[in-house]
Amino acid sequence: MKFKINYLITALLLTGMIMMTVWVFYPYRSVVAFEQFDRQGSNAYMPIREKDHFKLKFTHSVHLSDVVEEYEVKDKKLYPVEMVYEDTAIGMPSNAGEGETFEMKDGKYYISNLTGSHEFINLSVGQVRADHTIIYKNDSYLLKDVLGAGSVIRISPKHVSNWELMRGETLK
Repeated sequence: MKFKINYLITALLLTGMIMMTVWVFYPYRSVVAFEQFDRQGSNAYMPIREKDHFKLKFTHSVHLSDVVEEYEVKDKKLYPVEMVYEDTAIGMPSNAGEGETFEMKDGKYYISNLTGSHEFINLSVGQVRADHTIIYKNDSYLLKDVLGAGSVIRISPKHVSNWELMRGETLK
């Protein structure tokens, strides 16, 4: 009888340890990752659900007006949804591509129904005026405050473990 109890306790402890190890190290958490190329600082992760949208807002370096790019996370890719901006000057489109919609409302240009997808976006976080900001569910995160001005980062949807989340900055 004592042997059976010891065996049961050992089995329960081993099961608990295995479950805890899986919970800590198995990459099952769906996030948008903001990973630094130089690996000097910490990475940041934004927990997100499949088909959720987030926005990247920044100030254009030439005409100094806001640009907002909206993305949908789906199938481990970033799908552009809409772009909103104020000037069609240098570096900004003056029309939509095939199947896309271009319109002007309230002094801003809108391109919607964007096509294509990205596995990742590489970005140099602005040091002076760009103010690269992530907007998700009415919360805003200024990337230079989170990752440091001048950081070169990769933005990508992925699955990470709780261990990775604990080691980085979590944008909630």
